Amino acid sequence: MPLNRIHVETDAPFLAPVPQRGSKNLPEYVVHTAEFVAQLKNISIEELAEATKKNALQIFPKLVW
Repeated sequence: MPLNRIHVETDAPFLAPVPQRGSKNLPEYVVHTAEFVAQLKNISIEELAEATKKNALQIFPKLVW
């Protein structure tokens, strides 16, 4: 999947990412998913954050950061 098509979500309330597996999923756990995606793509977490921010602004253009 190219970076310009990636969006990181927290919409699985009963499927928390490792290392929080077994607990209720919370929005702050999205960082664990993002770290995993960055590792898979062999890029820094900062690069993934910038790419997903751009993607979110394309999907939701009225967001204010």
